[in-house]
Amino acid sequence: MYKQSIYIQTYGCQMNDYESDRTYRMFHENFGYTWISDPQKANLVVFNTCSIREKADQKAFSTLGKLREAKAARHDMVIAVGGCLAQSQGQDIKKRFPFVDIVFGTHQWANLPVLVQKVKEERRTFSELDLFGWQNYAFLPNQKSNLSYPVSDLLTIQNGCDKFCTFCLVPFTRGRQVSRTPKDVLEEAKAMVAKGVRELTLLGQNVNAYGVDRSGEITFAELLRQLSNIRDLKRLRFVTSHPSELTKETIDVMAESENICEHLHLPIQSGSNKVLQRMNRDYTVEKIEDLLGYLKHKIPEIALTTDIIVGFPGETENDFELTLAAMKKFEFDDSYSFCFSPRPNTKASNWKDEFVELKVAKERLYRLQTLQKEMSNSLRSQWVGRNVEVLVEGRSKREPDELTGKTRRNQSINFACAQDLTGQLVDVKISALIANTFKGEVLNNISLPVLVA
Repeated sequence: MYKQSIYIQTYGCQMNDYESDRTYRMFHENFGYTWISDPQKANLVVFNTCSIREKADQKAFSTLGKLREAKAARHDMVIAVGGCLAQSQGQDIKKRFPFVDIVFGTHQWANLPVLVQKVKEERRTFSELDLFGWQNYAFLPNQKSNLSYPVSDLLTIQNGCDKFCTFCLVPFTRGRQVSRTPKDVLEEAKAMVAKGVRELTLLGQNVNAYGVDRSGEITFAELLRQLSNIRDLKRLRFVTSHPSELTKETIDVMAESENICEHLHLPIQSGSNKVLQRMNRDYTVEKIEDLLGYLKHKIPEIALTTDIIVGFPGETENDFELTLAAMKKFEFDDSYSFCFSPRPNTKASNWKDEFVELKVAKERLYRLQTLQKEMSNSLRSQWVGRNVEVLVEGRSKREPDELTGKTRRNQSINFACAQDLTGQLVDVKISALIANTFKGEVLNNISLPVLVA
């Protein structure tokens, strides 16, 4: 029997990475598709798109356009465009790229095999962009796949968001908040660990709000507690947290559980209360200070990362200076910062009279990123000479004689080792910091205390 091939192009966030991976497993396990690295030769090409910034749109459109000739020459090729960009601009994609067979939204991943089969049988195009409530939403099914899993992998537990920040498309592209059942989450987590996964990162657009839509059936803190008890699961992480949903109960569980890592990504977006209010972020800088004070009291070695938007409509120089002050006060180990990018249909995109001049926004971004680089180097340098626990992920691609892995604080480290220790926890002494990566030496009989970098 002729084997079908599949190519998936993924843009954007870790949630998209998860959906692409599970989609491939679904087509491989249930329909015999094999992976191919050349989209021009694939029977099925899937684009998993992102719409968080305009640059992501342009990348997807550019790559998609390159398939026009291949599609015209091959009647056995099916092209499907899904994800957030498809959800927000689906009809425009159909007009601009009429050779695309399927345009499908973020709630249609589990339905993709049916759509592909319909294209083959009916020889016409399909557009499926409906968003569902939690009663009808279908998460991608767990697969009893013979494919291997990486040592560190992703697990979606929640999708969508009810916050409606004025700059963000997520409630419009991902829909309202939907949580997976705890039974489903635990079953997939246990199956992944049985396949060799040793570190799980739980995913959600507002992951801390897990369970709120399920009438109090279970809290995020309780789910964390149950997952942390899975045998052979060495590490547990989660993203992305909304400050107003991060509870002290969750922090307590993080502090009590040995395998929940000392790392938290907490997007504050701005250090100005005025800007935060206009963003519809339902917290203040003072609330962040209180929250991080409790967090650092319970977990002193916690590594903190954040997201910052620079040049939000109406942001003044004073507002920006408040953001710089907050960055210094909270001592984030790293940050992901961008100039404001107006997204269609969001409130902030209509405030054109208050848009910050691009030149000014870029200058502010440079200042913020320069500050962050200095802070990151200073904070990381403090770990040189210390001993840390490393989860080995495999051989370094750049240095085959070295193994690479992550510390509990989610920092990359490479060290020389002839043995294959993939999947194991190894004690390593940090010997140097090169760019953003630590260099280290495997500990033998060194009896220094192991910390949690």
